Amino acid sequence: MDTIFSAKKALILDKRHDDLRTLRELLLRLGVGQVMVASSVNMALSILREESVDLCFMVYDLGKGEKSGLQLMYEAQAEGLYRYGTSYILVADTDAAALMFGSLESSPDLCIDKPYNEAQVRLSLERLLRLKLALSPLDVCMDKAHWVEALSLCEQKLEQFPALRIFLQRLQGIILLKLGRYVQARTLFDRLLSERDQHWMRVGVGVAAYHQGDLVQAEDSLAWVIRQQQVCVDAFNWLARLHRLKGDLQQSVILLRKSVLLQPSVAFLQSAQGHAAAQVKDWRLAVDSFRAAVRFGRYSAFQSPENYFALAQALKARMDNLQGPPAEEAEREAIQVLEQVVEDFDHDPVAQFRSRLLLADLLRQCGDRVRAEQAGRAALGLFEELPLERRAQWLDQLTDGLEQSESASHALAVRHALTPKMAGIDWASANIRGMKQFRKAALTPARDNFIAAYQAQPGNPSVGLNLVQTELELLRQSSAGQPVEGIRRCDDILHGLQYAALTQRQQQRYQTLAERLALQVRTRLMPPLPDQNN
Repeated sequence: MDTIFSAKKALILDKRHDDLRTLRELLLRLGVGQVMVASSVNMALSILREESVDLCFMVYDLGKGEKSGLQLMYEAQAEGLYRYGTSYILVADTDAAALMFGSLESSPDLCIDKPYNEAQVRLSLERLLRLKLALSPLDVCMDKAHWVEALSLCEQKLEQFPALRIFLQRLQGIILLKLGRYVQARTLFDRLLSERDQHWMRVGVGVAAYHQGDLVQAEDSLAWVIRQQQVCVDAFNWLARLHRLKGDLQQSVILLRKSVLLQPSVAFLQSAQGHAAAQVKDWRLAVDSFRAAVRFGRYSAFQSPENYFALAQALKARMDNLQGPPAEEAEREAIQVLEQVVEDFDHDPVAQFRSRLLLADLLRQCGDRVRAEQAGRAALGLFEELPLERRAQWLDQLTDGLEQSESASHALAVRHALTPKMAGIDWASANIRGMKQFRKAALTPARDNFIAAYQAQPGNPSVGLNLVQTELELLRQSSAGQPVEGIRRCDDILHGLQYAALTQRQQQRYQTLAERLALQVRTRLMPPLPDQNN
């Protein structure tokens, strides 16, 4: 006989085979059509790449040194595999579960505990599946990122199902944040908080307030969630970003250390900690962080060549403070990391080029000039094989990286030959126009051109830093009003750039601009300190 479980697909993530088998048999008795199993987060992601599921059971504790079951949600979101219509069920004891629901977007729908009680599991799943069925059109709309349509549907569902108001208003808040309607989102979360106090509501207030430039409220809300010992990536990530924006880098590092202690296998937290540590020149911490980011990012959306390059750069910087065998070990590891890039990203010609370029710089620092020049020539050869647009994108890195080498004149010749051709590339042409206008103090049209270039080339360090410098100059010249939009744009760009993977010249420029931005934030967005004489 057909039931609400018929034709449903389920995925169980558990490392304990006996428990996994018990839950699988329970679900089959309930009538679930297909039950797939995985013993690791990476294995579960492999299944989700091929199959969409209706029920996803995630055991939180998968063993020491392993990704937690909760990370499946984070990584599925990062890879575009997350489905709002899927029911996410965390399997954890009651005490642990109480700390897992602080996230606005990455909280599970339900928590159950071992040993499994079949009657309770059946009842809980039936309720959850009925809820998902009722909201199916809204979930589909959100999965497609049709946010305006989703907002309209959400309002309709609120009228249709008043008993689901809190659940639906949570989705409504998420949609408003996606649409950039921060005033409406904050009003909604504030109203919810006035009725009941839940961690995800405070996260919503904090994120909305951050975007509005109300950093005091944002800090209060996010810090409150963290003080409750919530395992909430959102709160840690946004609060660490807030401290960096204010220029309080040490506080950002302290906060990220705490987040990593709670969740050591979250690759993007490890990466964030590494970049923060690099900015304060804590190279030991930066090296440890990027090692972990590379390890836990493997075979997921967080496997990025930027973490490999950041690790090599951090090892290279740390070598300045080491002598003898420790320095030699750091050199060997840095070379191995760059060779690993070649193997792990063999499909990415830019990663191949950057690996050889950084290797040349590393070997030059170590005094091996012969091999350094060989690596530099190899980098030049790989660069010249790139498509025109890619060469335009990485031209600054080429000339910076080979500045001290015998190939420096060749690199400059490549720049001179390439510059006229860049006029035929829309984003590069806009960037060149922006630079010319900036030199003539035509700041507003310069900013507009840099915005156009950066929208076409998001994450491009040269264009991004040009835009931040121009925006800061406009902020410096204007003392009226609340300059939230300009500060937010600068913050978004600097936050998106991978600091530790930049060239040394780009890092110096980044730090100068970040300090200028922090001064603007403290002057424009933070309340004045009380007068100590009163």
